[in-house]
Amino acid sequence: MAKRRLLVAVVAVVLGSLTATPAALAEEAQPQRDRGDHRAFCERLQSKAEELRAAIGRLEAMSDMIKRKIASGELTEEQLIRARHALAQIEEKQAELKAKLQRLLEIYGARCRR
Repeated sequence: MAKRRLLVAVVAVVLGSLTATPAALAEEAQPQRDRGDHRAFCERLQSKAEELRAAIGRLEAMSDMIKRKIASGELTEEQLIRARHALAQIEEKQAELKAKLQRLLEIYGARCRR
């Protein structure tokens, strides 16, 4: 019984190696991409850039609102501290998103503007 299992396993390995030729393996390793895939990639980059611009715009509006509130002088000392902290966080996030947008636009320029 063990000899039969061994023989079946060896036959399966041999048949498998015969059907998987190097040319077939090489063809599977490098899938061909058509222009539609590249166009879709560029469209996704554009869409993401628009999303980042919108997020940056929302953060700018929040930042302006907080700055106006601070400048109005209506806030208590505790509210002023929280507002300044929130403003610092918003400006940090805004800088992060601007850096991401810049990298994304560089990629778009390198790969999609041809």
